[in-house]
Amino acid sequence: MNAVATFASAWQAALAAEQQAAFGYALLGPRLSAADQDVARSCAAAHETLRTDTEEALAGAGLTPVAPRADYPSLYPVRSISAARALAIRLEQDCASAWRALYLAAASASGTSATARRAEAQAALDAATKRAVHWRVLAAASAPSVPFPGT
Repeated sequence: MNAVATFASAWQAALAAEQQAAFGYALLGPRLSAADQDVARSCAAAHETLRTDTEEALAGAGLTPVAPRADYPSLYPVRSISAARALAIRLEQDCASAWRALYLAAASASGTSATARRAEAQAALDAATKRAVHWRVLAAASAPSVPFPGT
C-alpha cells in the first residue's frame, strides 16, 4: 500500500473510532453517577464534534467518509459503574490509537493536507489521552496514565 492509500485508510480508521466512541458513550449513562454522567456527556460531545469535523474534512478532500456501523456488539454488556468506566477508557484508548496511526501516516505523506491532518491527529490524540486519564482516575486505576498513549 502506498503512502497516500495508507494515509487515507488511517484517516478513515480515525473517523470509525470516533463513530464508535459517539455510539459507545450513549451506552454508559444508565450505569453512571450524576457526576460521571456530566463527564460522559462532555466526552460524547467532543467525539460527536470530532466525528462531524472528520467526515467534513474527508468529504472536502474528495473521499467518501466511512459509514458508521449500525451497532457495535463488542461494546456490550455494560452492567455496572465499573464496566461503564472501563468502556469509557477503552473508547478513549481506541480513539488515541486511531489518531496516533493517522499522525504517523500523515508524517509519512507530503503536502498541505498531510500537514493539517498531522496537527489535527496530534490534537485528537492529546484530547483522547486526557479523557482516558480522567476516566482511569474515576476508576481508581493504579496507573492513571500510560506511556506512549495510543500504542
